[in-house]
Amino acid sequence: MIAGTILVVLQLRVNARHLRSRNAFDLTAKVIDPTFPHRRHLLYEVAARHAGGDWTGFDRSLEDFEVRNFANIYEQLGLLARKGVVDVEDVLDALSAQPFADWNTFQPIRTHIIHEAGKAFPALADNQPGLDAVYWPNFRWLADESRRWTLQRASAGAGARRPD
Repeated sequence: MIAGTILVVLQLRVNARHLRSRNAFDLTAKVIDPTFPHRRHLLYEVAARHAGGDWTGFDRSLEDFEVRNFANIYEQLGLLARKGVVDVEDVLDALSAQPFADWNTFQPIRTHIIHEAGKAFPALADNQPGLDAVYWPNFRWLADESRRWTLQRASAGAGARRPD
């Protein structure tokens, strides 16, 4: 009876590791998917086009939803890393400063999305406390981790250089 219980526990642990590996591979597939760089490029195009604050034609457009979808990939990566399903160091070793750079580019778009949502739903008005926990909080967390990771690597690399 005890041996059977031990085997069940061991099998559950193996299954949990297999599930984590599968999740990591599924997320990696999203990031290396050929459409990822195209959607990333769209993020940068949209940010540049609306940098002056004119959002005409953006709201509820295909570009709006594509940019949100792109941000959701980082949101999922951040969530799974925070929950320990995937290792954050592995994610950052693969993506390096990319989440940090993309968050900075996405930030003005996010601000606009929050502002527009507040018009439609007063409970989501941009002056409400706690909105950072609603709109892509795990993307923000991943970007912060990416910034720390990048700064640590850059400072370690600078210290390892030989003087010319």
